[in-house]
Amino acid sequence: MEGCGRQLFLLKALLNSFATSTGLKVNFSKPMMILVNLSAEKLQHLSVTFGCSTGTLPFTYLGLPLALTELRVQDFLPLVTRCERRLVNTSLFLSQARKLQITNFVFTSLPTFFMSTFSLHVTIREQVDKFRKHCLWRGSDETNRINAKTAWKMVTRPKDEGGLGVLDLRSENEALLLKKHA
Repeated sequence: MEGCGRQLFLLKALLNSFATSTGLKVNFSKPMMILVNLSAEKLQHLSVTFGCSTGTLPFTYLGLPLALTELRVQDFLPLVTRCERRLVNTSLFLSQARKLQITNFVFTSLPTFFMSTFSLHVTIREQVDKFRKHCLWRGSDETNRINAKTAWKMVTRPKDEGGLGVLDLRSENEALLLKKHA
């Protein structure tokens, strides 16, 4: 909304009216006001009026980085960190079939929320694939130098074509983004 005190006052009245009619309580300290084409003094005045905090871009909303410009690789690092933490928790004592299940259901699903909104940078996709390969072939031990049993391109083929059925992140990302254009 515009940086207008009147609009902010009406929004606050609307939220209070909703709270009164439903019996709920509005927590005005949870929202965050972001500066976009406003002076810092005006932003401060409006945030005090509304009773909320101020923030800057980029910021995260529902775990996704939001910005006015194209996202950088470092904006996706929380996703990479999450994958890395999961890899540490995978067991060396799992069978190959269990490692394949974890690769398919855990490491492939972690970036899905990001990929349904953004086109992942190649660097991030390669990093997530690195963790998926480690999970499938080595487990959590990154020092283990077991060679891959087959090429990754073969692993990402469907099972009926002789592959292991692991989803290709690039294709999945493109498919998930198609929903925005439909």
